Amino acid sequence: MIDSGDTAVVSSATGGVSASTVRRLMFYFGLVYFAQGIGQAGGLISQPLMYYLKSLGLTTDQVAALLAVLTVPWIIKPLYGMISDFIPLFGYRRKSYLFLMNGVAAGGFLWLTGLTAPNMIVMALFLTALGIASSDVLVDALMVENGQKTGLIKQFQSQQWMWFNIAAITSGLVGGWLSQVLQPASALHTAALVVACAPAAVVLATGFLIREEKSQLGLKALRSTTGGLMSSLKSRTLWIVAGFLAFWNFTPSFGTPLFYHMIDHLKFEQYFIGQLASIASVGAVIGAFVYRRYLAGQYPTKSLVYLSVLLGSGTTLAYLLLVDKTSAVLLYFTTGLLSMIPLLTLLSLAAAVCPPQAAGFTFAALMSIYNAAGQLSQITGAYLYERLFHQEIGPLIMVAAVFTLGAFVIAPFLPDTDHGRPPRSGK
Repeated sequence: MIDSGDTAVVSSATGGVSASTVRRLMFYFGLVYFAQGIGQAGGLISQPLMYYLKSLGLTTDQVAALLAVLTVPWIIKPLYGMISDFIPLFGYRRKSYLFLMNGVAAGGFLWLTGLTAPNMIVMALFLTALGIASSDVLVDALMVENGQKTGLIKQFQSQQWMWFNIAAITSGLVGGWLSQVLQPASALHTAALVVACAPAAVVLATGFLIREEKSQLGLKALRSTTGGLMSSLKSRTLWIVAGFLAFWNFTPSFGTPLFYHMIDHLKFEQYFIGQLASIASVGAVIGAFVYRRYLAGQYPTKSLVYLSVLLGSGTTLAYLLLVDKTSAVLLYFTTGLLSMIPLLTLLSLAAAVCPPQAAGFTFAALMSIYNAAGQLSQITGAYLYERLFHQEIGPLIMVAAVFTLGAFVIAPFLPDTDHGRPPRSGK
């Protein structure tokens, strides 16, 4: 998951950390995010699950209500970070929790292989969501801690999201194939058995690949962690970054309106719309690789933020060119590729301002703000589409593009997270 070209890069400027250590971390971060892409609610099990619930006669609103509880483990992500920051488990702040929570996720999927009642299925999936969401926080904490130590936050982030999107491609293909060739219950149970291998692989990888110094729940450690947490809450820099993330992701979303537009106006079939998502993921994989190889080590974060604003506005306006299937394929691939630059830049910016002593809580809190703004943007975009623009997608796209450009106003106030780390040359 890391090539020889990257080895030459990381060996030159990693804060004294060996190239072999960086390779080990790169492999681990890629594996964990691949496992998350396979195992989370929108992963491989998603289509077989919907297929099975539909076969039981449940309507779409009943399915939505039934599965709503699965969002809870993702909403409370800062709690996992706070617990692991403050309370070492068997002497480790990250490693032991990764063992435990990925074990919980694997157990939930294995339990699901024998269930048929919808309520029991949701209980099993709740365990898997709890395990995967907490694992996500713990791995991000490791990424922040090691990324700040090595100066490779951007590279670690791009590695994670490249493999997450590879998993998204795989999930769509395998989940669709299972739903096509098996009966609904068999498709669901087979998918659960396959997906259980993902968190199980993380458990094994954690044992072999993670090197973490033991921590004690002593007064000194407690004071250090509390100090890091309090400094983060009082940090003007962190609040500026939080505000920028919220503003960026609050841009009125046209995701749901676009879905309706493609069905009602462009007459796209459901299967083709699903294929577009996979095409976008292919572009995102390439985008993550390009970011890691050619951008992450060459340009300061603030320069990439300005580039991200331009790309974000430009790719938004590009949806005005969506008129048929050919333009849809080209558009989804291109925007999937280019959208990774803003995403990885913003995630790297968030990681860089987290205090190492409270990295789990702080990064999870920033991501919760980012995600909450995204939820509000969907509501706002849908309201504008229905009430103000009378189901016309063009005006909403233009509003979103202009709103994205407004991020230029906040960008100059962002911190210089690359201070003291000159960009590397070469590959």
